[in-house]
Amino acid sequence: MKRLHLVSWLAAALMVAACGSTGGGGTNANSYSGKTIKIGAILSITGAGGVYGPQSRDGANLAVKQINSSGGVNGAQIALTINDDASDKAQSAQVAQKLIQSEQDLALLGPTLSNSAVAVHPLAESLKTPILAVSTTGIHIVPDCNFPDTKPCKYVFRDSLGEETAIPTNIKSYAEDSKPKTGVLLVAQDDKFSSDGGTIVQNTVAQYNINLLKTIKFNKAEADLSPYVTQAVQAKPDVIFITSLGGIPAKIMTEARKQGWQGQFLGGNGFNTATVSAQAAGAGKGARSASAWYLGNSFASNKDFVDAYKAEYSKDPDQFSAQGYTAIKILADAAKRANLTFSDVAGDRDKLRTAMESVNIQTPLGPFQFTANHDVKQTVWVIAMDGVGGFTLVHEIKQS
Repeated sequence: MKRLHLVSWLAAALMVAACGSTGGGGTNANSYSGKTIKIGAILSITGAGGVYGPQSRDGANLAVKQINSSGGVNGAQIALTINDDASDKAQSAQVAQKLIQSEQDLALLGPTLSNSAVAVHPLAESLKTPILAVSTTGIHIVPDCNFPDTKPCKYVFRDSLGEETAIPTNIKSYAEDSKPKTGVLLVAQDDKFSSDGGTIVQNTVAQYNINLLKTIKFNKAEADLSPYVTQAVQAKPDVIFITSLGGIPAKIMTEARKQGWQGQFLGGNGFNTATVSAQAAGAGKGARSASAWYLGNSFASNKDFVDAYKAEYSKDPDQFSAQGYTAIKILADAAKRANLTFSDVAGDRDKLRTAMESVNIQTPLGPFQFTANHDVKQTVWVIAMDGVGGFTLVHEIKQS
């Protein structure tokens, strides 16, 4: 009789254990059933970042739709709210504070621009809320969001390839291909993304025997950039480096070609959207940048994404779409493994942050993991504008 009771007790224990396990995640497929995972996105749908934010939004929304229609995250549905910060730093911070404190969102995405991230990311860190940057690529995004304080920020992550990787990779690639001797830098001095990019160019070119003849600074709101372009063209450089946002790179390229300059344009992440490539059109043909993503990659996690995006929106995705999509997949994977309670927001935020550090999934960006500094380590694709609104692949460069 005692043996029978022991066997029955063991069987019951095994059943309980099975119900609480997914083979590594610590939760079963329906353990969050009936719950909602609230995520707030702070994106530049309008303003200077408006050529990037809508694509991030569309990629993120597609991922949410796919996950929710496939049963959600352990049965929970994702509720994503998109908030336009109008590319304004103060507004971005106000929205973040509302999402964290009033809306009680589990995690945030964004903001689009590095110039806004310097206000938003320290706020999320101080309020212990995970935030995942989907396009911010400037210096001191991770791990030191409170720069000049060098203490690592625990709650700030990004899936966007930083300019400190992208710009040097692009310059190195072109230097090896074409051996340029001289360059001029055109840099918007009044936003973080652009000025950080300019600093990286200045710190990199000498390594590849490129003499930087001039650094020409301008303000991004100036209507007429032709005087600055004239200064650059008159220096007769082999390369014009452009670090700026939105439609400005295309304006510079168009004006430089109009003035007869036939050299090479090199830039950063500001180039990496079909919107900018289309604006530049023939003037931008051959302009090179380093990207976190390439449309033509044939591996399954990218091909499936591209096909689904085109079916949903009747157009091709871009790098910013891919990064927005990947961000939701990252948060969903972490949430699935985090054993969320849905009754303790602060505790759940910390559980999610911890789970994010061990993300290891296939994405449109390729295999994705975070570094110890919450940055992304991935293959870099050097791409060139094709003159009609797209890009061609120049080099695939694996990071060591």
